[in-house]
Amino acid sequence: MSDNNFEEKKEQTAPAEDKTFVFDPALPAEKPSAELVPEEPKAEEKSGKGKKAAKMGLAYPAQILLYGLYKVITWIFNILLTVMLVGVISAVVVVAAFVIYIKSYVDPNYTGLDNLQFESSLYTTILSVNEDGEEEEMDRLVGSENRSWASYSEMPEDLVNAYVAIEDKRFWDHPGVDYRRTANAVLNFFSSSGDKSGGSTITQQLIKNVSGDDEATIQRKVQEILRAINVTQKYSKEEIMEMYLNTIFLSQNCYGVKTAAQKYFGKELSELNLIECAALAAIPKSPTKYDPVRNPTHNQERRDLVLQEMYNQGKITKEEFDLYYQAQLELNTETEEDNSADTIHSYFVDALIDEVMADLCEEYGYDKMTASRLLYSGGLEIVTTVDPMVQEAMEKVFEQTGNEYLYLGNEPVAPTKGVIPQAAMVVMDPKSGYVLGVVGGRGVKKDGRGFNRATQSRRQCGSSIKPLSLYTLAIEEGLITMGSPVDDVPTMKNDDDKYWPTNQPDRFYGAIDVNFAVIKSLNTTAVSLVDKLTPEKCFNFLTETLGFESVVRSVEIGGQIYSDIALAPMALGGFTYGVTVKEMTQGYCMLANNGKTSDARMYTEIRDRRGSILLKKDPVHKVAVSETSAYSMTSMLMNVVSQTGGTGTRVTLDEAFEIEVAGKTGSTNDDRDRYFVAYTPEYVGGVWFGYDNNKSLSGFTGNPALSLWDRVFTEIYSKLKEDGVEYEKEFYMPSGMIKANYCAVSGKIATAACYKDIYYYDAAKKAFTGNAVMTGVFAAGTQPLEKCDCHIEVLYDTETQAICFDDCDCPSENLITASFRLNNERSFDSFIYVLDGDCIYKEIPEDYVFPTDKTKPFFANLYENGTYFGSLPAGKPRNRICMEHYRGSEEKGEESTEQSEE
Repeated sequence: MSDNNFEEKKEQTAPAEDKTFVFDPALPAEKPSAELVPEEPKAEEKSGKGKKAAKMGLAYPAQILLYGLYKVITWIFNILLTVMLVGVISAVVVVAAFVIYIKSYVDPNYTGLDNLQFESSLYTTILSVNEDGEEEEMDRLVGSENRSWASYSEMPEDLVNAYVAIEDKRFWDHPGVDYRRTANAVLNFFSSSGDKSGGSTITQQLIKNVSGDDEATIQRKVQEILRAINVTQKYSKEEIMEMYLNTIFLSQNCYGVKTAAQKYFGKELSELNLIECAALAAIPKSPTKYDPVRNPTHNQERRDLVLQEMYNQGKITKEEFDLYYQAQLELNTETEEDNSADTIHSYFVDALIDEVMADLCEEYGYDKMTASRLLYSGGLEIVTTVDPMVQEAMEKVFEQTGNEYLYLGNEPVAPTKGVIPQAAMVVMDPKSGYVLGVVGGRGVKKDGRGFNRATQSRRQCGSSIKPLSLYTLAIEEGLITMGSPVDDVPTMKNDDDKYWPTNQPDRFYGAIDVNFAVIKSLNTTAVSLVDKLTPEKCFNFLTETLGFESVVRSVEIGGQIYSDIALAPMALGGFTYGVTVKEMTQGYCMLANNGKTSDARMYTEIRDRRGSILLKKDPVHKVAVSETSAYSMTSMLMNVVSQTGGTGTRVTLDEAFEIEVAGKTGSTNDDRDRYFVAYTPEYVGGVWFGYDNNKSLSGFTGNPALSLWDRVFTEIYSKLKEDGVEYEKEFYMPSGMIKANYCAVSGKIATAACYKDIYYYDAAKKAFTGNAVMTGVFAAGTQPLEKCDCHIEVLYDTETQAICFDDCDCPSENLITASFRLNNERSFDSFIYVLDGDCIYKEIPEDYVFPTDKTKPFFANLYENGTYFGSLPAGKPRNRICMEHYRGSEEKGEESTEQSEE
């Protein structure tokens, strides 16, 4: 580097002189030096800098705009990225949840097609067993549906092409599900186009037709799609098409194209022409609407559409299309339209079909369609439990629709008019559990597979449930015997603050025994016992021990929760849905079978066409209660039928055939249902009576259900007697049962006082017409061991009909010794009418002041205002003091201020 350059560099890098101007006010003002005044730029410099500033002024807004655009794009990108990320995560969650849902709730495997084809020429034989143990044919199932099977090779190509063209044009290519069609169906469903056409393929339709599962739920649709894929993997397309065309419903009671070809055209499949194939393919969308017989115009419109689709898809030529499009269809005029019902079988066979179908589905996992085809066309032999004699007796009585068959003796008969009341009955053998007969309605049966009220209808059973839900259980638990004392008065209140429950009729008897409560079907005792046992225990006994399935633990109906685990259902028989006659009859078998249950069964075994056992039903028994508990209950139910005042005394069978009968009636508060379930040593029968539309039965006196029961059992035993068949007349009484007298008021050993109970004194006859001493049966160790201490003997004036206390001078010729019932517990906050209210005796203190009012019992002054003791509504009570002969002091005889009962 040169020196000159070095000097220049040095000058450039030398520190600049400090020329800062400092203002000092103390100094005189000076003009700044020239060095401090900036020089004016030259014109050229001004011009250049102006252009540069102008350029910078234009670029700045652009930079701001670009920067803002950058920020916006970045923000949008971040939002999109976030949305995409959320979408991906959501998709993963949804897919995972869907997979879990599929694994938990959807069964993709379908086996319902494995046994679909059965020989249509076979029929099922229904057998009964006679008294010699020999099997006899009683009926046949030859097919409730008109169907015949055709192999794929029998089906014309035009027929297959017609169905594929109109139902599933990509059938030969898709894996069982047409995803494009399914997606379109989903879009159409949510669009406003109104096109709600489905996306089911032929494979999906086959599954739906065979399984019978047509529930409109997402789960069902997803399951159908997965099953269609599974079926396509298991079967060839030809096999699927064969099954589809053999099971599809084509109106006129026809299932399958082979049957339809015969029905509509009188031809074999191989003889069908193109228009006939198109006509059959037109039907499945809506069988009734496109039925060529019922609606020929609609069928023509759709079969023309079938032909159009076949032509568009290249399945037929232009010449074939022109020949048959809008052409007239020739039907087989020799075959009339089939409006006939299915073959009419007995109600027993109808119920048998239901039971067999259910057992086939449960045992082998069949769907209903497969089970039905096996049952009707599988060549089965069903050995039933029916007794033809019993079934015939039931049908003979129930086919009579006149109201005179609903009464016994000289009862007034309601006129028969309008809709007849219905009834149903089941008769069982209690020892085997065999269902011997079933009738599901009154009148001649006219429907094939019609409504069976004996097994399908759930109605209220009322008090007939009491022996099963509470009394037998209470005996078994040691809470009661038939002689246990109870007070028939209400002890609870309902939501309206009224005493509950009431009895039917509306009265309270007071001091009674359990036997009387059963005979009179009193609700107070039933509710009290359920309360002690707990509704839960009663419910479990019905469901787990006796096999009731209609009662519910909890169910939501219309947003409200209902449960049968409560006092009213268990004690009074008012269930959420009701119960079936079959359930009630099965329940009573436990009592007739000495405490062991007998599950109802309608067949013993089913054999396939090769003779191998397909299903077998052995007797199912379990000990529900002891023999002594069952017999104790039976003894009380015998009194219901035989003792005066019992609700079942209209039964005549016991006297006519000298046979023991035990039974229980039932009715509902609104009088829409009447029940009677009763048994002899060999048979148990349950009967329900009422209207299908729940109309009131107020026009019917007595209990028509009891009358029907009595008429049927009279027919049964008349036939046994006519044929010389011996039958048991008495119930088995287990060892360890003891007969003993007891006082019905105290439940203890009766004393002389118990024979003089004032309740049984007839003032008009001036004599006792009855007494409080009863005879009962007790399991050893439960019989009464102490003497009665509830009857208080007093002197009773038969003329004044009042108690003669020490301060009374009653004439001796008017006096008798009578007993009143000691009860210090009754107390109510409102008036209660109790039949033995004037028979009650209460202990009083020494300084007690008797009431002088002759309408009040002697102990009335023990009660405060607003407190009631339960008495007769009016008149002079028998438990008043004999004021007519009272000689007490003025203090003792002063008018009391106690409240009178009104």
